[in-house]
Amino acid sequence: MKRLIVLSTALLIALIACIKEQPMMVVAAGTGQAGFKDGFEAELNKPIRFTPYAENSIIFADINNHAIRIASIEGEVTTIAGGPDKEGYEDGPASLAKFKSPHGVAYDHKLNQVYVAGASNHVIRIIHLSDKGEPQVTTLAGTPGIAGFRDGPVDSAMFNSPHALALGNNGEVIVADIGNARVRMIKDGVVSTLAGTGEMSTQDGVLEVATFNYAMDLVMDGPDILLADAGSHLIRKIVVGKEVTTVALQDTLSTPHGIAIDSDKNVYIADMGTHRILKIDPKGALQAIAGTGKMDTTLAALNKPAAVLVHGDNLWIADLNNHQIKVLPLK
Repeated sequence: MKRLIVLSTALLIALIACIKEQPMMVVAAGTGQAGFKDGFEAELNKPIRFTPYAENSIIFADINNHAIRIASIEGEVTTIAGGPDKEGYEDGPASLAKFKSPHGVAYDHKLNQVYVAGASNHVIRIIHLSDKGEPQVTTLAGTPGIAGFRDGPVDSAMFNSPHALALGNNGEVIVADIGNARVRMIKDGVVSTLAGTGEMSTQDGVLEVATFNYAMDLVMDGPDILLADAGSHLIRKIVVGKEVTTVALQDTLSTPHGIAIDSDKNVYIADMGTHRILKIDPKGALQAIAGTGKMDTTLAALNKPAAVLVHGDNLWIADLNNHQIKVLPLK
């Protein structure tokens, strides 16, 4: 005899919610100890920025290891170039190349190369990947080791602590140049300024007068650019060729350090000041989706989250001071 079980609507909804809700999980550096080791028992030292790579893997900048590395969803870490014994500046074969506190990364699938924002070297570099030989590192733009501001040809242009990169829709490289309080563009061998006057403040308006206060990370939103303006605790938008605006939110942020967007126009923020990941819906409503609000080493907690990336059906999270990469399933 079959038994019929009838669930109340409220209980059914609760059960469905429990099934759908999936906890954050560590995919790289399970122990959370700072170090440098590849493989499935990897060690990291302050992972800071991400870019999509293969279907189930990302490329990330590992600041204190002075390295550019790959992490898979299965937990394997592989170093492409750099390492703690290769701090400095040197182009050439990846096994010999040197980096110093690399921050932003952006992978160009068509050209099979990684752009790197060398914050301490004040340059933008390229790692040319190859299936046939060793990756090669070259400098794309900037004056190695010298901070400054100069637009113009890439070999004479100057940056000041470039922190984040994004690839535009027409082959351009967009740079958050935080020391210069500007957003810059590299295209066709020339560096130009998209927005920012050099003054660190928070002024909306036409591109010639708009200002930023530590625009720490950026992401393309169609033809426009969204920025995590950490110093002003705001999300800003560059309407390319027109103006800078502030995104209206229904709550406040505290040092937004990383930003990502999904196909439904939900924006994700690594809110470093509150040790949480926030989701902003298209109407501006904020919801905490990861982190407890307190810095901790537990699985559910974060310690100064630095970056977020929507890749596949997952939200990848750089848990900076826990030296881990975590993933939050979105579906």
